[in-house]
Amino acid sequence: MLRCLHITNLAIVRDLTLDLGAGLNLLTGETGAGKSILVDALALVLGGRSGPEMIRAGAERASVEAELDVSSNRAARAFLEERGYPVEAGTIVARRDILAQGKGRAFLGGSLAALSDLRALGAILVDLHGQHQQQTLLHALNHRDLLDRHAGLDGELDDMAGAAQKLAAATARLLSLREGAQRLLQRTDALRYLIDEIVTVAPRPGERESLRAEREILRNAEIILRHARAAYEALYEGEGAALSRLSESLRALRDLLRFDPSMHGHLELAESARADLQEIAFALRDYPSRLNFEPHRLEGLDDRIQVLEALVRKYAPAGREEDLLRLRDEAVLELEQLVGGGETVETLERRVEELRSEALRLASLLARARREAAQTFEREVERELDDLAMRARFAVDFRTRPSPGSGLWVDGEEVVVDAAGYDVVEFLLSANPGEPLAPLASVASGGELSRVMLALEVVLRKDAEPRTLMFDEVDAGIGGAVAEAVGRKLGALARHHQVVCVTHLPQIASHADRHIVVRKRADRGRTEVEVAPLDDRGKVEELARMLAGEKVTATALRHAAEMRARGRPPAGPEAGE
Repeated sequence: MLRCLHITNLAIVRDLTLDLGAGLNLLTGETGAGKSILVDALALVLGGRSGPEMIRAGAERASVEAELDVSSNRAARAFLEERGYPVEAGTIVARRDILAQGKGRAFLGGSLAALSDLRALGAILVDLHGQHQQQTLLHALNHRDLLDRHAGLDGELDDMAGAAQKLAAATARLLSLREGAQRLLQRTDALRYLIDEIVTVAPRPGERESLRAEREILRNAEIILRHARAAYEALYEGEGAALSRLSESLRALRDLLRFDPSMHGHLELAESARADLQEIAFALRDYPSRLNFEPHRLEGLDDRIQVLEALVRKYAPAGREEDLLRLRDEAVLELEQLVGGGETVETLERRVEELRSEALRLASLLARARREAAQTFEREVERELDDLAMRARFAVDFRTRPSPGSGLWVDGEEVVVDAAGYDVVEFLLSANPGEPLAPLASVASGGELSRVMLALEVVLRKDAEPRTLMFDEVDAGIGGAVAEAVGRKLGALARHHQVVCVTHLPQIASHADRHIVVRKRADRGRTEVEVAPLDDRGKVEELARMLAGEKVTATALRHAAEMRARGRPPAGPEAGE
C-alpha cells in the first residue's frame, strides 16, 4: 500500500506531500491543476522514465519519495529480504533523485538501489492504469498471461516450462550431432565454459544466505561488540558484576547450611547457576576473536554475493546455488556424452521423440485447463461489464501458431510449443448487441476500453494479495449512469485493494473513502501545486463544484449532498475525516 508520496521540485511542484489511506482515494481538481504530475511522480519513483527536463525551473534537482507498506505482501517482503534492503515496521521508503547535471540516483530503505530493483518492487506492489496501460491491453500477446493469472496455472506452467526446456536442449544436441564437428565443437565449448565458470566461482549450497547473515553482523559490528562487552562486564569484570555478587551469596549460603541443612538444594542450584554464568561470561569474553573483522571483509562479502548473484541470474534465474551445481553436473554429463561417443544420432532422435510426446501431453493438459478457466473467466468479465452498463459479449479465442518442421502435431498441423504450451490467446468483444465478436483493438472505444480494463482488474484481482491500483483516465469518454457504475465498481475493488483514482466526474468522486483536491496557486510570482484532503463538508462542496462549475448554487449543493449520501462507503468511518 502507498502511504505517502513526497515530491520536491518536479515540474511545477515545489514541495508537496500526498498522504493516502486504505480504500478508495480520489484526486480531483480543475483541468491543469497538476493531477497528472502526481501520477507521473509515482511512475517515476517506481522506476519510470526520467530526464532533467522534469526538474522545476531554477532547481538543481528533483526528488520523489514513496513510503510503501509491504506488511501484507509476502512477495514484496521476500524480494526486499533477498536483496538486503531493510524493512522497518512493515514499511520501506523508495526515493528517486533527478539531477540537472549528471545521472540520477535511486534508493530503497536509505540504500542506493538499482533502477531495476525499483521497477521490480513496483511491479509487485502497484498497478498503474492509464492510457499506456489501456494500449497494452489491446495487444493479444498479453492476453494469455492474464488468463493464466486468473486460472492459477503456476504449477502447470512450471511443468510445461521444464518439459519445453528439456526438449529444446535435446533438440539442440541432436542438431549439433547432425550438423557435424563444427557445431559439436561449439556446443562442447559452451558446456566447458559453463562448467569452468561455475567451478571457478565454486558456489556452496545456501552460501548467499550465509554471506548475507555475516554481512549483517559486520555492518553492525560496533553495536554488537558494545553489547557483548556490556554483557561481559555486567557478568564478570564490571563494578558490582553478577558473578562477584553471586560468589558472596554462595559464601553466605554455605554459612547458612551450618544452621539449616535444608538449604543444601538451593546451594547446589546457585553453584550450578554460577557455572552457567561463568561459561556465558567466557563466551562473551572470547566473542570478538570469533568474529572476522578483517578490514576488507565487508567489501569481500559484497563482492562474493554479487558474483554469486550474477552467476545465478545467468544460469538459474530465481534459483539457488543448488541449481547451479545441478546445472554443472548436467553439463558435465552432456559433455561426456558428446565427446565420449555415449550418445548417437539414433539414440538422441528417440530421446527427442519421447520429449516431444511429453511436451505435447503437458501442453494438451494446459490447453484443456485454459479452456475450462476461460468459460468461467468469460462469464465473470461479462457480469462485471454488465454492472458497468455495457451490454457486451466477451470471449476468449484460442489458436495455434504453425511451425512446419517442428515435429509437434496438433489437430493435423505442426505448431509452436514453448514454455507456455501451444495456445495463442486473444480477448474478443462485442460492445453492442447484434455485433460480431472482434479483437478489442478494433471494437472498443476509449470509454469502453476503460471499462473493459476495470472489469478485468476486478476479476483478476479478486483473490490476489492486496496492492495499490492507480487509475488515471478511467473516466475517459463516459458520464452519467455509466460513471456511477464505474464509481461503484472502484469502491468494490477498494474493499480489498488500495485504489487511487484521478477523475473529473462527480459520480465517481462521490464514492471516495478519502477525497483529495489538487489546486494550483501563485506564490511570489511562481505557480505551485498543493493538495488538500477534504472532510465530509468539503467533499460535498467539491462535488458541487464538479457538477456546477465555477459558480456553485444551492441546488448544486443539494444535488451533491444526495450524490455523496448514495456513494458514501458502507462500513466504518471515512478515511481522513
